[in-house]
Amino acid sequence: MAAVWFSIHRSNLHQAFSYVMGAIEVRNTIPILSHVLFEPAADTVRLRGSNLDMQIDAECEAISVNEEIPFAIPADKFKAILSTLPESAEISFGPGRSKDSITISAGHFRSSVPFLPAADFPLITSKEALEWTSIVGTPLSQALDKAGYALPKTNDRPYLTGFCLHGERGGDGIVVAATDGLSLARVAAATGACPVLPSPRNSFPHVILPSRAADSIRKLLDGAGKGCAIAVTDAQLAVRLDGVTITTKLIDGIYPEYERVIPPQGDQRIGMKTENLSASIKRVCVMIDDAKRDALFLRIRDGLVNVDLASLDGGSAHDAISAEIEAPEGLEVSLSGLQVAKTLASISSPEVDFYITPEKRIVVRPIGAPGETYVLSPMVPRFGVEP
Repeated sequence: MAAVWFSIHRSNLHQAFSYVMGAIEVRNTIPILSHVLFEPAADTVRLRGSNLDMQIDAECEAISVNEEIPFAIPADKFKAILSTLPESAEISFGPGRSKDSITISAGHFRSSVPFLPAADFPLITSKEALEWTSIVGTPLSQALDKAGYALPKTNDRPYLTGFCLHGERGGDGIVVAATDGLSLARVAAATGACPVLPSPRNSFPHVILPSRAADSIRKLLDGAGKGCAIAVTDAQLAVRLDGVTITTKLIDGIYPEYERVIPPQGDQRIGMKTENLSASIKRVCVMIDDAKRDALFLRIRDGLVNVDLASLDGGSAHDAISAEIEAPEGLEVSLSGLQVAKTLASISSPEVDFYITPEKRIVVRPIGAPGETYVLSPMVPRFGVEP
């Protein structure tokens, strides 16, 4: 057996390892799931991380491969070692000081790390053959980022804790939607294509993507153009780009037909500079004591949009901004200030239109971004604020 099984440049290894860490839980009660799998073959080494619900594979080019011996080592220990080595380091792997360890070396550095057999590492397999569809990656990454604020952190309805992905009606993109009951985000991604999606129990064709998997996919596709691919089955979704493949189980459930509850925008409109409104709301929301009960008031008064808030402990704040107003004097809506702030933070357009419905719901449409729609529901205030 050779003294060195294989060697890799740190820069190549670090990038691949950073991807697979998205699927690894270092404090997992199942020991193998806190490990990263190394599988050398020919002139490449594949790394794999898994938490049983999501699997990430990343290939990196090797300097040399002398022995194709797979193994799994603790991810946290390897991460600590990798962080201390210089960018130019050449990292080698070989037999350890004992039969249950692997030697990691770089220059004068040597470390003997315990390992687990590669055969024990779990593998997410698909009952169906994956049919890959080529897409443009960046729009999907941006859509997941923009809609992410509307995901509930906890919910007794698991299907709402993930992103709804479906095809764009009359288009060839992928729509990403999320809602937590108070706010709703619908962002159409111009991906250039959409895979065939399953139709669960006579519902509209869609899948529900877990938030953790969506975060890894968003990072992988950030800045990516063509060359990305996506595949979907009834139970899984996979994305691949440049030797990295993310495979995740989908949330089992049926997403509500949310588009039916998006109200028509109506003719009461307030057009504002996104930056001005966001800054005003942030200033006023400093006085929030209880985010679930302290309502933010938006009022039309004297040709301005007045922003007001009063808290239980007696604190209050007021601001006003100029706007294009096509709504009656005295119009008032009460909203969750934090939800409005989060919505505006997801909008990159310099100007935004607020359409107020008769039920005092607000349809938010960023100017110049026709694929983006956000809905804010009114909040029942515990008390009013004098204008």
